Amino acid sequence: MNSLPLTALLAAICLSGSAVAYRATADVPSVPLRNAAVPGLRMPVVGLGTWAYGFPGEKWNDTIGQTTTMEFLKLGGRRIDGARSYGDQAGVGKGVKASGLDRSEIFLTSKLPCYGYNETLQFVDGILATLETTYVDLLLIHWPYSKSKIGTTDPNCKPDTAASAATCRQSVWRALEATFKAGKAKAIGVSNFEEKHLADIISMPDALIPAVNQVEFHPYWHEDGLVAFCQKHNITFNSYTPLSCPDWAPKTHHWPKKHGALDEDVVMAAATAHSKTPAQVLLRWAFQQDIVVNPRTYSTVHMAENLDIFNFELTSEEMKALSSIKPPTLNKVCPNPQKDP
Repeated sequence: MNSLPLTALLAAICLSGSAVAYRATADVPSVPLRNAAVPGLRMPVVGLGTWAYGFPGEKWNDTIGQTTTMEFLKLGGRRIDGARSYGDQAGVGKGVKASGLDRSEIFLTSKLPCYGYNETLQFVDGILATLETTYVDLLLIHWPYSKSKIGTTDPNCKPDTAASAATCRQSVWRALEATFKAGKAKAIGVSNFEEKHLADIISMPDALIPAVNQVEFHPYWHEDGLVAFCQKHNITFNSYTPLSCPDWAPKTHHWPKKHGALDEDVVMAAATAHSKTPAQVLLRWAFQQDIVVNPRTYSTVHMAENLDIFNFELTSEEMKALSSIKPPTLNKVCPNPQKDP
């Protein structure tokens, strides 16, 4: 990503009065994926996060997932981020099919757990069947270590202890390589991998290097060293929860700001200065660090805003101020993979 000039990714969106009008799909900003990716594959900068679409008791479900997917695609978005564990892929798949767009125009990401070689191959077939597609554009190992691998047939994942963590993720990576070579995934990568976890993959003989590492990243939690490590190895850094999960994290984590990082003074000041929303400022802050983002929303207003971050630029002073925000005590939304063996 570092080789791409910022100007080559700008001007993807035009304004028409107070409504947002998106240009043709070819103009949606994207970045090339390297390493374990088919030549020429590009990843749209802004995707739609779908975590909780299928969770029982949440306001998300398959119907909302289908509708949300369709609305995002109508607005010009072209990347949908899902996972086997989200329970949302049936709705996403139906939304993709109902959109009327050719499958090749849409970038689908899915994730699977670190359970074992044969289990991974089975998970892949299940994911494709649920999404009603023959391939995903990006397939990720969801976490570097899965604490429960009951019934695994992979000796590299036994016993189910920390000692087998490295050999297990290496075995699962080999299964992803096989999936990639079989054409069931156009690119493969990882999620929530720290440097030590990535080193286990990179050190394997003749291993493909992950194309992407999807990690939590926002002003309250940004691992700058991990970003630099990934970019050094041409691993595209993909941020989830880029807005600090404002719909529930402030309550569960007892943050002083009602909407988390969105309510920080420096964020709101930058939003005012550029006539943008605080959410757009946070997404732009990530983008100017060569990071692609997956903001989660079911609001079409917010979807349009999330796609409209390419016609302004934060100053170096604003970037520094955003990176220097003092985080609350419990500053990470999701579990910390630094603790995983």
